[in-house]
Amino acid sequence: MIAHRPRLPFYVVMALVIALDQVTKLWATVSLRPLASVTLVPGFFNLTYVRNRGIAFGMFANHGLLVGLFVLVLGLVAIYYARGLNWTRLEPNLVGGCLCGGALGNLADRVRLGYVVDFFDVHLSAFHLYWPVFNVADSLICLAVGWIVLRQLGMAPSSSL
Repeated sequence: MIAHRPRLPFYVVMALVIALDQVTKLWATVSLRPLASVTLVPGFFNLTYVRNRGIAFGMFANHGLLVGLFVLVLGLVAIYYARGLNWTRLEPNLVGGCLCGGALGNLADRVRLGYVVDFFDVHLSAFHLYWPVFNVADSLICLAVGWIVLRQLGMAPSSSL
């Protein structure tokens, strides 16, 4: 039997991702904002409060209409693609829950605040390599997309999930 709609695990994972994302962003706003940045591993990892007004990695900052249109088109493409999935197995529900939860966590910030709160700051300062500051939602979106890409390339482990 094929399920054409997400099952309960999708909604549970999505809700947990949104909750974790929003709680960590609240913590970052309250605790890090006054400090700007806290070094945890010198030359590699800081917690740095950033207001991201762009999309992924700060691209298109201060282009609200363009960002809004991009998010709308991306959402429509995702809905179209999701209609063709078989939601019977656990895997698409877990991966989809992470992806949608992360997207909705960032969307909640964008709607409520006009920007997304980011705070994970990973870098290799000895080599002048700096990754854009990111958050829990971004992490889970990247993991979900990475899993989807590996699955499409046939490189993800096959499972009965």
